[in-house]
Amino acid sequence: MTHAIEVRDLTKTFGAQRVLAGVSFTVARGESVAVLGRSGTGKSVLLKTIIGLMDPDAGTALVEGRSFNVLSERERLKARTGITYAFQGAALFDSLSVADNVGFPLLQARRPADEVRRRVEEALATVDLADAIDKVPSELSGGMQKRVGLARAIITKPAIILYDEPTTGLDPLTTDVINRIILRLQRERGVTAMVVTHDMDSAFTVADRIIMLEEGRIAASGTPDEIRNHSSPWVQRFITGQSAGGSSARLPVVRD
Repeated sequence: MTHAIEVRDLTKTFGAQRVLAGVSFTVARGESVAVLGRSGTGKSVLLKTIIGLMDPDAGTALVEGRSFNVLSERERLKARTGITYAFQGAALFDSLSVADNVGFPLLQARRPADEVRRRVEEALATVDLADAIDKVPSELSGGMQKRVGLARAIITKPAIILYDEPTTGLDPLTTDVINRIILRLQRERGVTAMVVTHDMDSAFTVADRIIMLEEGRIAASGTPDEIRNHSSPWVQRFITGQSAGGSSARLPVVRD
């Protein structure tokens, strides 16, 4: 099996709103895929459904051949070994030190204290925050908190990382730092990555392939160069940040 992630005809509805409308694609092992689209197009819902934080209404999401939505909660926790979700807001515990925030997954697993400390130091060094180990989140900038969240995401040495808006709200220099960390993890550790983002520059930087969602469907999919040169006016407007000027043209459905 060459696919780390396989999504087939995934559908998710909230009330009258269909957020995902039959989404299908695959992600190869070691590949980095960026998922783009306007707010409300189902990007974060897609990630949460893949990892089993939400269940789909229909369709299947497989991670290394396993579907989380057919498992009990206990089975899901066990099956998530090797896959990590990096939350948009870092989701740090305000009352814990950076060391305890980063080491939390290992502390939960009751790993020895000396091992936890060593791996915390390694993870923080990877995100260039070794000096912050004894600080608390309130002493850190928003960008530093994001990096602490990444350190916690990688401390278990996952094979797959799902990044939910890793650069939202960050200045260009901090965004570049985060992008370089994502690339380093892929190139040095072979991490498979899915990166939900609104930032075209980030997508073009970190992705081997880009998937663009609109109205709950895949409107375009391809390499960064293929997306840059895509014939769809909608894709070009998205890239340049231009509105449609009231156009309501239907988009084609793209299947992997």
